[in-house]
Formats: sequence, structure tokens, C-alpha cells
Amino acid sequence: MRVWLHEWKGNEWGWNAWSLDHTGFATWAPTRDEVLLRVRGKFAEHQQWLARHGCNVVEATPGDVTVVEEVSGNEVLFEHDLVPATRDEIAECLRLLSYSRQDLVATVEGLPDSVLDWDPPYRQFAEWARWRTIRQIVEHIALTEVGYYLPAIGYSGPDPTSLVGAGADWREQLLRSRRETERFLTQLAGSHDRARVTRGEEEWSVRKVLRRLVRHELLHWKSIRRIVRDYGDKEKRAHW
Repeated sequence: MRVWLHEWKGNEWGWNAWSLDHTGFATWAPTRDEVLLRVRGKFAEHQQWLARHGCNVVEATPGDVTVVEEVSGNEVLFEHDLVPATRDEIAECLRLLSYSRQDLVATVEGLPDSVLDWDPPYRQFAEWARWRTIRQIVEHIALTEVGYYLPAIGYSGPDPTSLVGAGADWREQLLRSRRETERFLTQLAGSHDRARVTRGEEEWSVRKVLRRLVRHELLHWKSIRRIVRDYGDKEKRAHW
């Protein structure tokens, strides 16, 4: 199985292993050795997720994980990211985003305010991250799409804060942001410029944004499910 390694430097730390042959799949660990050990198991979990949405499962072939490339930094590019995205890759991203959004909404729908606004006792949490509760995480997901990822490759739609206003209903926040994402990516598929590589303090491209969009929502969906479980455990302990 081929993987691309990213060692974070700056605001974040640790290692990501991406399989760029599979849009949106990545796993994280504190060290290089640990992340390589996690790849196969996490890839199997990712394929199980796809299978639940009716997709064909890809079995990771036996053998060692092959590292294609390693990069280091805050927001950097792999060589793979420099190549223009195909229309099929953009369509795949939209399809995967529809799956992740179905699962996110299904998890959050029906949660009472006491769960949505519970601030979990995180063991480790980045000081610069402003999202702790489920409600804040959902707002962050919506805002990041239209306020961070898409502008990096040419999106210039409505002001993100007008789309994702603080305190607005979380369903409306997700709906407004995703409408813009779908509209922009659909237009991008018909563009002659589907590379859009930018260099500077942060490096971006269309391919990087596609994989990050999917990964970001899946990562925070996982966080939300953990918060729901932890809240349930807290309530059980309170009644012992």
C-alpha cells in the first residue's frame, strides 16, 4: 500500500500518513513509526465506512506499506498535489462529502442542547483551536470549507461569516456552506485550471483541497462521536 508522509511543524505536531490513491484517507500518530503501524488498520476502517455507503471495498494487499514521499512543515504540498485534478477526482470528492455529511447530520440530529454545548475535559487540546463543543465543531466544519479551504484555490463567494453566522442553527450553517462548496467544485470541474498551485507561508492546490475537505469532515465527525460517548459515560457515572 502506498502512503505519503507529512510531518507537521508549527501550530500542529505529529505525523499524517495519507494514501493519495484514496481521496480523503489519512491517519495521524505522534511519531513516524507509529503512524506507519496504524495505516493498515485505519485503512480497513475507512473501507468499512465506504462499504456502509454502498461502495466497493478495496482490500489492502499484504506486504509492507510503501512510503512514496515525505514532506515536513505546516501547510505544504506533495508532488502529487501539483498535478491538475481530474473531473473524476472532483466528482469523487463531492460523492465522499455527501457520505460524510449524511453521517455527520445523523450523529448530531436529535442531540439535546446539554450535549451540543457540553465542554469535554480534553486531555490534550490545541490552544489556538476555538471549537470544543459539538455545536462549535459543526460551525467550524461549515466555516472552514468556505472560509479557509476553498479560498485557497480561488473561491470568492459571500462573506463566510454571513453564511455561517455565530449562533445560527447548526443545520442552516452546514446547508449554506455545503451549497457553496458544491457550487464551486462543480464550476471547478469545468475549468481549464484545475491545479491552482499557490506558494507562500502556506501551499495549496486543488488536489490538496479535495483530500483535505473529505478528511476534515471525517476527522471532526469522529471527534463528535467521541464527545457523545464521553457524555453518555459521564451521565452513567453520575447515576451510579
